Amino acid sequence: MLFMIGVIGAVIGSFVNVVSVRGTKGEDFVHGRSYCPHCHHSLHALDLIPILSYLFLRGKCRYCKQPISIRYFIVEIIFSILFCLVAYLKSPLEIVGYFFCTICMLIALMDFDSYEVDLRLLFILAIVGLYNRMNAVEEAILSMMIGLVLYSTVYGVGKWIWKEEVFGMGDVYYLTTLGPFFSLSQILFIGLFSFIIGGGVVISWMLLTKGNKLHAKIPFAPFISISALLTYLFSIQWI
Repeated sequence: MLFMIGVIGAVIGSFVNVVSVRGTKGEDFVHGRSYCPHCHHSLHALDLIPILSYLFLRGKCRYCKQPISIRYFIVEIIFSILFCLVAYLKSPLEIVGYFFCTICMLIALMDFDSYEVDLRLLFILAIVGLYNRMNAVEEAILSMMIGLVLYSTVYGVGKWIWKEEVFGMGDVYYLTTLGPFFSLSQILFIGLFSFIIGGGVVISWMLLTKGNKLHAKIPFAPFISISALLTYLFSIQWI
């Protein structure tokens, strides 16, 4: 069962990759066949098998031999692992868990591609989260409100001190819409952990590249997604 769930995860990951890449370009991701970004040759079914096609083709287009971005392979692997973790740690029938992982990853990928958080995805995330917490909707709304006030304050203070955005309002809305899925303490933890992960990545990147630019534009939603997914999957509690 875990194997089949992993396969489904890889397939969904492949589709999410297409949605992110085409969506940020304003292209239709529902209709039309997939194509090589280099030679624009239409890809056949054997070229689109999640994970395996990349390995069989050795990371190169079958037609023009140009390198295929390893991102596709990595995202498919990550989705496969995430779906297996949901099934193993939660339940094989945890539909909300699969949905949560999918939306969080899609938000992260689209922010990585465009430096923007799609508000439509946040709306869907909030609606599903509130529906899932109908038995404790007051607590879910409270988590959202506290998250909005807290992270809006952090946004405002950071902008006032550094005279520029330390992270975008889209990130504030993202942290807010996570409210229905977590307790208040978990929402606070997710925000703090996101900054820790982001800071660690930035410092590591600067050390590895020997760079000294502190004003580089970096998407923050991926760090929020990492923190949220870890908190959800492993039920991290913070008091």
